[in-house]
Amino acid sequence: HWGSFARMKVTTVCLGALACAGAAHGFTAPVASRAMHTPVALRSASAQAPSVALRMSETPSESARRRVVTVAAGVALAFTSFAGVGPALAVSGGVNDFGDVAGQDFSGQNLSRKDFSGANAQNTKFQKSILKGTRFFKADLKGADFTGADLTNASLENSKLDGVLLTNAVLKGVYTDQDIEKVKDISGADFSDAQIRPDIQQKLCARPDATGANPKTKADTRESLMCP
Repeated sequence: HWGSFARMKVTTVCLGALACAGAAHGFTAPVASRAMHTPVALRSASAQAPSVALRMSETPSESARRRVVTVAAGVALAFTSFAGVGPALAVSGGVNDFGDVAGQDFSGQNLSRKDFSGANAQNTKFQKSILKGTRFFKADLKGADFTGADLTNASLENSKLDGVLLTNAVLKGVYTDQDIEKVKDISGADFSDAQIRPDIQQKLCARPDATGANPKTKADTRESLMCP
């Protein structure tokens, strides 16, 4: 039945557009009939049409061409509205900033609020990098070096952290999961207000490298982990 339905829509569009064009150039039609049968999209389009007054200097051929253009524009606009076809809209967001950065050196760079979600960042260096609010969701960070990095409010959820160095790193308010226990070194790290599961927090406290104080924030590592 789609072919019949499509023909019915096109017929309605064409009749509505012709009625609008006729009204714009002085042709008469029953007002009630136009209001009842002309689609809303067509009435809105006709309200935005050029001035209905014909210029005195306009020739008959120019007037005829203008009427054809008006009708064609009305049909195109109305058919687009009825068919549900519109301009393509660009969608922003949802794309990470980095893909395969394995082995690269980002030391000392400000990469705050960047997105490394799903990135391959094995053995990548982030020494003393500023990574505030940076997202590492599901990133492969095996062997990455975050020594002295500022990871305040960063996300390490579902990331692979085997062999990661967090020596003297600032991890205030960081989001983690169970993989945080697989890191290689946490000495001097500041975990203040970090989101850590209680069972993982206990395991971190039991580590021999849960010692020292962060050189930047002066926070004691064990105290920041709320170790007994």
